[in-house]
Amino acid sequence: MRLRPQLSSLGGISLGFAAIGLSGCMQATQTYPLVPHADPGVVGSLSVERIEGGQRLVVLELSQLPPPERIAPGLTQFVVWFEGPRGKEVKAGMLRYDRTRRSGNLLATTDLTAFTVRVTGERDNHAVTPSGVLLAERKVVTN
Repeated sequence: MRLRPQLSSLGGISLGFAAIGLSGCMQATQTYPLVPHADPGVVGSLSVERIEGGQRLVVLELSQLPPPERIAPGLTQFVVWFEGPRGKEVKAGMLRYDRTRRSGNLLATTDLTAFTVRVTGERDNHAVTPSGVLLAERKVVTN
């Protein structure tokens, strides 16, 4: 799906040529549901948009998210990981968790075009590899 800008005129000069040039540059956002694991009540979505420099902007939003310590004893944080096609896992960042709203979100960028996003429960924010406590995941293939 490609977004099309509205054509308009300014002072009698048509801006249609600008819209034609921009339509090739604008990228549609791809949205995916997350697959819950540790707590089936968790609802999540993942949006990916191609941005300049070949990067992908990844926006992750989770709701109905219980506190980490309710998922498993000793957990204090939720961490988001990207796994590339060769299996290398990279820490995308800490999920910003709002206890009052029971929600979390993260904005990150990646140069991967195909990857798996995983949200794990961790004991602290210094994790260098994902724990075995998988909260949600989603495989993504972008264009």
